[in-house]
Amino acid sequence: MRNTNRKRVLLVSGAIILLCITIIAGMTFALFTDEEAVNNHLKAGDLDITLIRTNLKSTRLTERGFLETVTDDTDKDFTNNKDENVFGLDGELIVPLSEYEADLTLTNKGDVAFKYGIQIVLGEDSDPDLAEQLEVTVTVNNADGTTETKRLNEGLGIGSNAQTFGLLAVGDDCDFSVKVKFLDDRKYEDEFENNDAQGDDVYFDLVVYAVQYTEKDPAN
Repeated sequence: MRNTNRKRVLLVSGAIILLCITIIAGMTFALFTDEEAVNNHLKAGDLDITLIRTNLKSTRLTERGFLETVTDDTDKDFTNNKDENVFGLDGELIVPLSEYEADLTLTNKGDVAFKYGIQIVLGEDSDPDLAEQLEVTVTVNNADGTTETKRLNEGLGIGSNAQTFGLLAVGDDCDFSVKVKFLDDRKYEDEFENNDAQGDDVYFDLVVYAVQYTEKDPAN
C-alpha cells in the first residue's frame, strides 16, 4: 500500500462577485424658477454586495506532519478579492481528515434588493480522484437552516444565477458557511481507493450570485 500521509491540493476559492442583471433608476427634480426651466436628473440605483469571512476553522498539517486544529476569528474582506481563497490555502498539502470551514457574511450595501445563490464550481483541470474524496458542505443560516452536502466532483449549489435562493433588502445580511473535508474513504462506490488521490490537485471557486429583485416587497 502506498503512503497515505501526503495528498496535494490547491483550493482556489474566494468570491466571484457580482452578476448584476439589471439596475433600477431613481429620479430627482431640480426647479430653477428664476429661469423658468425644469431640469430632470436621472441617477441609476446601485447593486452592491460585500462578502466578509468572519471565522475560519482549520484542521491542517503542522511542519512536523501532525494534524492540528486552529481558528482565526479576524474579519477578512473577500469582496472582489481574487488573489486569496477563503480557506487560507496556498498550495499546502492536505491529508485524510484535513478540514477547513469558513463562516461568511453576505451584505446588501447598495440601493436595490436582490436575490442570491451560492455555488461551488469545480475547475476543469482538477484531478477526479481527489475531487471524489473531498466532501463539501454549504449551510445557510436562515429560518430553515438550509444545508447541502456533496462530493466535490458532484457539484454543489444552493441556488444559482438562474435559480436564486434567498432575498436581501437594502442593509440586510445573511450568514452562511462552507466546509471542505478530506474523507478517510478506502472505497467510494466500490471502485475508488483514496490512495489514488496522492499527489493530485483540485481547483474550485465559491461563486455568490446576486440578481436584482423586481417584484413587490414581500413585507408589505
